[in-house]
Amino acid sequence: MKKTVLIVGASSFVGSNLALYLKDHFRVVGTYHKTPVEIPGVTCYPCDVFKKDYVSSLIGVLKPDYTIYAVGMSSLTECKLNPKQADALNAVGTVNVCSASERYGAKFILISSCFVMGGENILYKESDTPFPNTVFGTTLSSSEYYVQRSCLNYLVLRCSPLYGRSYGPKHPNWFEVLQTGFIKGQSIAADDNVVTGFLDVLVLARILKSLLDSGVTNRLFQISSSDFMTRFEFAKLMAKIFRKDDNFIQKSNSAFPADALSSTGSNQYSYKLDTQNTEDFLGLKMPTIEDSLALTQKRLLKENLT
Repeated sequence: MKKTVLIVGASSFVGSNLALYLKDHFRVVGTYHKTPVEIPGVTCYPCDVFKKDYVSSLIGVLKPDYTIYAVGMSSLTECKLNPKQADALNAVGTVNVCSASERYGAKFILISSCFVMGGENILYKESDTPFPNTVFGTTLSSSEYYVQRSCLNYLVLRCSPLYGRSYGPKHPNWFEVLQTGFIKGQSIAADDNVVTGFLDVLVLARILKSLLDSGVTNRLFQISSSDFMTRFEFAKLMAKIFRKDDNFIQKSNSAFPADALSSTGSNQYSYKLDTQNTEDFLGLKMPTIEDSLALTQKRLLKENLT
């Protein structure tokens, strides 16, 4: 009998992609708030993560083996403009879902971000103490802390920025903006101040399945490409891989929504994750950004042909 995975936030970019991949291996159910989502093979229920009693009742009825928290405000700029809402979605909601999962014996899985770190030009390890310099990072850092201190059966996946297509998106993500720009020949402004890894969201899905199959618990794993670059460099590389004209990509030095300058006193920020522990545990090598984009290109080409 297949085990049950509950994805809280199945209508989100990460949640919908995880649902699409995991439904072939598990019984997957999901939740949404205001945006209903129809994913073949996945039953979705409305859920307000702020209603603690309702969350507890839903998890009690569904009795999932695993609960994945994929709700949240992920835009760094929106989080800075709406700090109370960001804290509610990224932290308070986590507490409610985590507590209910713990009560009914489900492993709780938090999808976190490299932005919990401080933006220095170093390779961050899992053991490094987070010192976030953004509202987004601060809210996720508090969630990581709560889960690790309060939950007896959890996984925290701290990820570099993930890219891919949303499932019926109303608001296109960065990858989709690039795709549209390439197709229409529109000018694309891409930041060249912030360095991160970039990883296809389905690579995360495969890694998550491997971790669930292994039975590992109470661990934090960092998941990222093996190399790092800015959005401008990513856009240029994507144009090369997808054989598109890169002359429309314009270098931008837009203001990063940080609470303070990086420790170097400049507006340059770096969020590089060390993935050695993840690679050693799973016996794999994280792809480079170029490798990840090549996998994406092949998959999208196959989807367009079928």
